[in-house]
Amino acid sequence: MTREIVNMVASTRYCTSLDVNDVADTLNVEYEQEQFPGMVYRIENPKVCLLLFRSGKVVATGAKSADDVESAFRQLHERLTQEGFLTEENPFDSDMIEISNLVITTDYGSQVDLNTLILQLPFEKTEYEPEQFPGLIYRLDDPSAVCLIFSSGKCVITGTKSVDDSDIAADMLTENLDEILG
Repeated sequence: MTREIVNMVASTRYCTSLDVNDVADTLNVEYEQEQFPGMVYRIENPKVCLLLFRSGKVVATGAKSADDVESAFRQLHERLTQEGFLTEENPFDSDMIEISNLVITTDYGSQVDLNTLILQLPFEKTEYEPEQFPGLIYRLDDPSAVCLIFSSGKCVITGTKSVDDSDIAADMLTENLDEILG
């Protein structure tokens, strides 16, 4: 099964506090703290959305790789340093980056009969209500992951915290589908 990372969510901390209103004004970024406590800062290359909070925490969403995450965090850090919001006391530290969620897509390669699958997979780990959602939800324990399986054979795996765990989850899903669907 081919696999593609479609979203990586990660976080880091630049400092212990920031005046996000001042940052938004200086960077000419729209910020409505009444609607959401984080300032949205978009990076074009790589295409990543960063959420900057007054606690100094930054969350990246939309990245396709760990390199994209690091590049986006580094770009905003450099901009904040140039504008005087961060100092030499707040150096960029890539070791502080934590991946909190990966979303990958994969394709089993053939049609999947979800009605057969729901009867064969462990009952306590599956949900399938086609009137509510067209995919079968299958939960893995180790690594912890949620697999959305569609009748087309396309699958979405989410909830892992590393590329290795995503690969293990995809391999486990493939093995389970092969055992059942042959």
